[in-house]
Amino acid sequence: MRKIIYLILLLFMGTKSWAGEQVWCVFEPLSSKGDISRRLQDIRLHAMQSQVQLKFSYFKIEKDAIQAFEQNKCTGLVASNFNTYRYNSFMGSTGGIGLISNNRVARMFLQLMNNPNVEKRMISSKYEVVGMIPIGTAYMIMNTQQISKVSQLKNKRIGILEDNPPQQALVQSVAAKATYVDFSNAIDLFKQHKIDILAAPAYGILPYNLKKEFGEATQVVNFPVAYFARNIVIKPKSYPANFGHHVRTWFVKNSNVLAAQAIQWENHLPAYYWADISDFEKQGYEALVVKIRNRYVEQGYYDAFFVELIKRLRCIDDPKYLECRK
Repeated sequence: MRKIIYLILLLFMGTKSWAGEQVWCVFEPLSSKGDISRRLQDIRLHAMQSQVQLKFSYFKIEKDAIQAFEQNKCTGLVASNFNTYRYNSFMGSTGGIGLISNNRVARMFLQLMNNPNVEKRMISSKYEVVGMIPIGTAYMIMNTQQISKVSQLKNKRIGILEDNPPQQALVQSVAAKATYVDFSNAIDLFKQHKIDILAAPAYGILPYNLKKEFGEATQVVNFPVAYFARNIVIKPKSYPANFGHHVRTWFVKNSNVLAAQAIQWENHLPAYYWADISDFEKQGYEALVVKIRNRYVEQGYYDAFFVELIKRLRCIDDPKYLECRK
């Protein structure tokens, strides 16, 4: 009888251990008041089904959130796909140049998150990616209306992330000047005219009146540069078995809602900010991006399986895309 009671107590204690709070360090400039926070609250409720209680610690500066995660102050991290590359190159490739082209492709990718061939690439012994919150396509924001051709980018100061070799190569290929930025200072540098061009999603610039705060000549070029998202990385040993799969299933079920939110952010940006470039220029730029992207696939920087997967999804979305033409 004592053995039975002891086994029951062990079982109860084992279940109870997961019920302790697991802290996620969250990079979110809007803190707990934005749409990202509301999505995390939905995930928190879903996690309760696995006896996991989530608590969120918000950071306005991304490197502070990453540092806290690496110092074991939290067992989960919500940060940009660019700067979570170090934990998982497959999901880090979601921010790659010439890959996810729009929110429709992002939605299709989310729908595959619990596919075994995709899922296994999100898991390692030390880190696991349990989801991706779409933010939207990053577009080029310019402080001039005098640029309508790729050749006119020469000598322009373009803001790029420091630890992103493909971005550096892309800037060099158009004879522009790379200026290192991070998410905490990029907008300020653009406002201060220390950079001429900044790649950003609509979500990042919605709080601003572009013409008033950045200058009358400011425009957003309606052409995708990369895709911006928040990846959710956990330390799997701190969670019950199959917790990651459980959360990824939530992302699959909510893929339409998540993509629709990103589309809504882009639609909120007034039409008079947008500028188009000619199809000829688009095709030339796409060819340039593909060439650079493939170089970094060959070097192992971008995950080759991810690149092939996204190419297939892009061809479903846009059969006329240059890599889809037969």
